Amino acid sequence: MTDIPYVTRQFMPAHPDLKNGAGIPASLGYQAYVESLARIIYYWGYPAVDGFGRTSSWDVMKEAGPGATMGLFPGAPKNRMGYLDDYMSPAQRKVVTPNADTIYGVSFADLSVEPLVIQTPVDVPPGHYWTIQIVDIFTTVTHQLGSASYTPGGKLLLVGPGWQGEKPDGFIDVLHSATAVAGLFGRSFTAHSPEDKARARRVLNQIGVYPLSEDAPERKTFDCEASARNKVYPAGVTAEMLERDPDLLRIRPVDARKFWDDLEKMLDANPVVGPDDAPMAEQARALLALRKSSDQWRTLLDRVALAADAELHAAARYDQVGVDAGNGWQRQENSGVWGSDWFGRALAAVIYIYVNDYHEAIYFIRGTDADGALLQGRYRYAIRFEKGQLPPVDPARGGFWSLTMYDRDYYMLARSPNDRNNIGRVNLDANELKFADDGSLTLILSHEEPTDTEGKANWLPAPDDQFALLMRTYVPTEPILNGNYKLPDVKRAG
Repeated sequence: MTDIPYVTRQFMPAHPDLKNGAGIPASLGYQAYVESLARIIYYWGYPAVDGFGRTSSWDVMKEAGPGATMGLFPGAPKNRMGYLDDYMSPAQRKVVTPNADTIYGVSFADLSVEPLVIQTPVDVPPGHYWTIQIVDIFTTVTHQLGSASYTPGGKLLLVGPGWQGEKPDGFIDVLHSATAVAGLFGRSFTAHSPEDKARARRVLNQIGVYPLSEDAPERKTFDCEASARNKVYPAGVTAEMLERDPDLLRIRPVDARKFWDDLEKMLDANPVVGPDDAPMAEQARALLALRKSSDQWRTLLDRVALAADAELHAAARYDQVGVDAGNGWQRQENSGVWGSDWFGRALAAVIYIYVNDYHEAIYFIRGTDADGALLQGRYRYAIRFEKGQLPPVDPARGGFWSLTMYDRDYYMLARSPNDRNNIGRVNLDANELKFADDGSLTLILSHEEPTDTEGKANWLPAPDDQFALLMRTYVPTEPILNGNYKLPDVKRAG
């Protein structure tokens, strides 16, 4: 057993077979420790296994180039960015809690190959929101570029762990990733009109990534519309199949039955991790070696993964996650900037993976009404904003707010009767909402359409079942950041 690392061998009692069962208590104690550690490792590693699984798009899109994976999601080969040219389809049943405010561009980078050039836009209308969110393999935000942080137009270099070098000429800065595999998510805000969408696409077409070996002095132009038209399907999946049954894609991104094997693949691809994750990575490698040492240990660890997965998904619900943010709303106060909060990061990976740094966007969630009962579409609910009390965001940097409706599994309504899956700034800008005489604004949430004029105008349709709410506040101002601003409660009105 000398080929097994010491930190793994110490999990094995030296004399488990003492006469008269004298070694059994020690064996049980050792097993209990391993079970406890394995459960924590599952929560710690879950976001990274999820994220690494998404790099499967590298192979799916390798020959086709940037496009729309399965015709629905932005996908691209390694170290490229794929785009949509409109909101993500509300009918999709794979990605939970997408927004209906921005057009997406997505890239998964392998920085062990070479550094990545990130191009930021130079021609952006005043007050237009855009961002490039960069995360490590564990979904921790390492860099947040964009209008909120006054990122200038130009080029930045993203490098992996251990990179040695100087900033190349013509680059704004060198950005460091904590892991070799990183995710980059571009977003460009759009309202509903054709003019707004054209403006969002013009900004998004200036955002992109490519390998450093392809760098040239001139800027590149990307094409989100061509990407969206390039619909690529993996083997065994067709557009007709998805049209008939969108729930074919309703698959958990982490398979607990393969967790330890997938965790090992992730660690092999990311031998270096950030300082907050390094101690756990060492413990994870010790458990992986232990699992290979005997069928007994393999069985124990596999069973722990199944139990931990069930527990995680039972806990990761909108009616449970987060701490009190006032009037029944909850939030994760460190969202995106997880540090060593492995529990909170795992919960987020289940219900809204790849949340932005909370300085960029704060997410308020809830699954209950003012009386603590689960939200149900058969009832009518009201959210009343008093005059001057709409969420305070910074419009000069593109700030906006929106309230999004999700079903009990955190997908949008596939067919909304008034084409709304969210309600917020875009509706205000389009003069679609009706304020009361006293200047207040009351939003109505229900499955059945209100009959009164004001209710119809301010209606956000709900499913005929349990639902959940997410309030996004992009570019929050100090009252939101410091917790002084409170969203109004969600009160049952009928």
